[in-house]
Amino acid sequence: MRKFWLRIVVSICIGILYFLYLFYSEEAYLPSILQNFPHVIISIAIAISIGLSLYFSDKQLNKLLPWKENLPARFIVGLVANILITISLIAILGGLYYGFINESFSVEWLWLQHQEPIIKLLIITVIAVLLYSLIYFALYSYNQYAVAQLSDMQEQRKHLKLQLEALKSQLSPHYLFNSLNTISSLIFKDADLAEDFIRRLALTYQYILDNNKRQFVTLDEEVEFVKSYNYLLKVRFENHLHLEINLPKNIMSSAIPPLTLQMLVENAVKHNLINKNNPLYIYISAIDNTNISICNTKTVTPSHVKSFKVGLKNIKQRYRLFTSAPIKVTDSAKFTVTLPVLKGIEL
Repeated sequence: MRKFWLRIVVSICIGILYFLYLFYSEEAYLPSILQNFPHVIISIAIAISIGLSLYFSDKQLNKLLPWKENLPARFIVGLVANILITISLIAILGGLYYGFINESFSVEWLWLQHQEPIIKLLIITVIAVLLYSLIYFALYSYNQYAVAQLSDMQEQRKHLKLQLEALKSQLSPHYLFNSLNTISSLIFKDADLAEDFIRRLALTYQYILDNNKRQFVTLDEEVEFVKSYNYLLKVRFENHLHLEINLPKNIMSSAIPPLTLQMLVENAVKHNLINKNNPLYIYISAIDNTNISICNTKTVTPSHVKSFKVGLKNIKQRYRLFTSAPIKVTDSAKFTVTLPVLKGIEL
């Protein structure tokens, strides 16, 4: 509503300025607005009519030919349309007014009597409409830039929030407790294995902390991290957990949000009871070099485990920031998550 009334006020000012200019160019002195009040009112009415017509015309053009689809064409079509609308309204409304106050009015008479001011009016009108179109374009461009900047900031904040959630899940006290519990039992059984376990645990935490602010890592980096993480799990579950990774070299340089594969492996472990009678198998493979499949067998679900939806939702939201390709989840005899391969992304 504020923009509407601002347009009305600007139109009134332009109408008054138009009248003053045309009168001064003819008489060489500034007129009294009160003495020429009817002419001033008509000038204002024409200006308001033009202002509102251009407003609604631009709104329709924005729907039929949006700026972002074809910027040069939108500017040219808008400029030509605005010039035609403005000149047409001046001719029609001005002609009606002159016809009302002068019974002998004709287009030929008007041209003969006011040829010079009409030419001036046309030139000024074209210049004014050109300035209007340029200002409209500049304001639109600035608005789009501001919207894009705001959208980018919101996406960055959302991405950082999702990264923080992923980081929190990996630094959880539960995960650390299980790791320390495994170390304490290994120290008395196999000191060398305990030392190796601690070293691998440190490497996993180093990877988590080093990459928590990165949007992407290479698939190769993520796979190496998963291998180290799998080593810790194999020690903890005494080789009842089996991980097979079969990925072609040509996709290893593709991008992947950090901790994605690890979260899926961890959730497979968390949602299945693993022991001698219930071994768990996890397979990471490629499908046509366009998707990565993370598939695990299903054993018995522990009663204390919460739903996997939170972790999977985190992964889906992170992917949605960078690709429209869907993440597919299949829960049948086996549980499978299919991730799109992200290529052409700068790391």
